[in-house]
Amino acid sequence: MTRPTCLVTGSSSGIGAAIVRQFAARGYDVVIHFNSGADRAENIAAEIRAENQVETLVLGGDLSQPDAPFDLIDRTFAHYNRLDVVISNSGVVNYIKDEKDEIVRYRFSETPIEHLDQEMTRVLELNLKGAYRLAQRALQRMMEQAERETDPLHRSILFITSISDIAPESTRIPYGVSKAGLNHAVIGAAFDGGPHNITVNALRPGVIDTPLTNRPSGIAEPDSGREFTVAETYGLMAEGGAQPIRRVGQPEDISFAAYAFTQIPYMTGQLIAVDGGFTLPGNFPNRELFIQEGLRQRQRG
Repeated sequence: MTRPTCLVTGSSSGIGAAIVRQFAARGYDVVIHFNSGADRAENIAAEIRAENQVETLVLGGDLSQPDAPFDLIDRTFAHYNRLDVVISNSGVVNYIKDEKDEIVRYRFSETPIEHLDQEMTRVLELNLKGAYRLAQRALQRMMEQAERETDPLHRSILFITSISDIAPESTRIPYGVSKAGLNHAVIGAAFDGGPHNITVNALRPGVIDTPLTNRPSGIAEPDSGREFTVAETYGLMAEGGAQPIRRVGQPEDISFAAYAFTQIPYMTGQLIAVDGGFTLPGNFPNRELFIQEGLRQRQRG
């Protein structure tokens, strides 16, 4: 019997790399997708083959381009002749760099319209449209398989979205908008997939320590003036009591959840946070208090 197949977009680093490793360890053949990290993707593929004795396929493509998500699904299906799990993980933040290669941040009420247009184009083309197109083609392919089966196998599509859909930061509104838009796509796709035993869900990570969150946060350490990264800032908040689990997440936390969510045949159309409890009621509006408390805790230590 052939092994099941899992495609993960944006899997040459960070969360995506952890997810393909997780599925390979569980006996899946995996498709490692990259946009610019070809060497990283090939290295991950070699590592997975050596450790798990499964097949790997490395495919590139800029999923912000209209035809690329369809092409990625079709190439995967052509290679394996099956498609069991598709995880849409590729994404970018909305920040645009200036001519000095420095990140430019504007709060919601202050953003010049030209800058907002650039930010919206950046996140909507990949985070929303790219993921939408990928899932649409994946669902079509999975439905074709199900229609050939007397008792259709359980197949799964999972969107990696974000808690930014309900926990906005004033300079990152376009990013949250792109992720919130996917919530509706999840629900609509779940209605189409259900009769074919295809589940569609969203995993909404909190702050995860990845290359994406190692960018500057705009918040400086009081004593040294050193600018914290995003992961460090939210780590301070966690230490200060912003969430019950007092740390930021690791890619492996999300990989465990991604595998688990795709194996549940009676869960569909759900938008589930994996965030250490960060979005529990009452936490996010007090972020500045938690940062200050986190700093005090570190100074005491």
